[in-house]
Amino acid sequence: MSSTVGFPNYTIENGAIEKLGKLCSKYGEKVLVIGGKTALSKTEEEIKNTLKTNDLEIIDFIWYGGECTLHNIELKRKKAVETEADLIIGVGGGKALDTAKGAAEKADLPIFTVPTIAATCAATTPLSILYTAKGDFDSFFHLTKPPVHIFIDTKVIANAPAKYLRGGIGDTVAKHYEVEIKSRPDELAHASALGKEMSTMCVEPLVEYGFQALKDCRENDVSFALKQVVLNNIITTGLVSMLVKEKYNGACAHSLCYGLTLIERLEEEFLHGELVAYGLLVQLIIDERENEFNKLYHFFDQVGLPVSLDHFKLEVNRKDLESILKEAVAGEDMIDMPYQVTEDDFYEAIKRLEMINKGEEEYGE
Repeated sequence: MSSTVGFPNYTIENGAIEKLGKLCSKYGEKVLVIGGKTALSKTEEEIKNTLKTNDLEIIDFIWYGGECTLHNIELKRKKAVETEADLIIGVGGGKALDTAKGAAEKADLPIFTVPTIAATCAATTPLSILYTAKGDFDSFFHLTKPPVHIFIDTKVIANAPAKYLRGGIGDTVAKHYEVEIKSRPDELAHASALGKEMSTMCVEPLVEYGFQALKDCRENDVSFALKQVVLNNIITTGLVSMLVKEKYNGACAHSLCYGLTLIERLEEEFLHGELVAYGLLVQLIIDERENEFNKLYHFFDQVGLPVSLDHFKLEVNRKDLESILKEAVAGEDMIDMPYQVTEDDFYEAIKRLEMINKGEEEYGE
């Protein structure tokens, strides 16, 4: 069996966007820029300057559409083809970047990414997470190659709301534990073994630097701690995702996250990484990882990530949670778990987590 692993290059520095034009100029002359409204408003002038300085023609700056849907991807693909774009630049957060990547894939064009927040690894991975027009999780769109180059402008990220960095911490920490549980029964080939080892970097640097990085982000300070967290949120998690088998990239944490998004209010009010962080605590209870649970429970509580249903204004009521539990069990991420996880398992772990929050139980009793 043969396999091909491709990696993107990346630049991280204050003013990284200034390097964009020179690198893009090697791939053509006509550029389509796709991004989020806020992201484009914060970066458009700098992107214009670097592209024009390098004699690149800007076709347009266009909004990605609000959700990463197949429809929005197709609209952007059509725009790229009709305007004879040579390359696409994606700017913004996860959904904007996933839309730009999807359009580039369908148009067979190189894609460059400019993440303006450090909430996910979308800038790095050959994957677009698809949603419905209403914002519900739909499916995964696996791409044939990752972005050519990622431009991480620390000045831009340090000036973004700290909540995005915090959400990225939740998503990143979960990566290690999901890879570990899903790969547990298997003899790992080189790429997956390397990815699993690398995934430990998704935990310890964030536990060490996460609190300080959030403080520095709130103060718009491009500090050492901030850079370490940003690199792990965007780069490390993405590299792990590319190295390990696809089926290792999600488990209970992400599956419960997608179940929670069935409640429209939660999809609107909370970041992906916040939902995943809560899901990870539930996963650690299900998997009986007492020491890891205690470490991450206190860390998440310290940095403001969800540790209870109360954070989402939900109550432990089986009937109210029924659709969430069904989606969590049926999710694609639950395929090939090392043991069966039922709706009852999820519900009992959720109940136990609430008891821990109320001081009625200490984990391990």
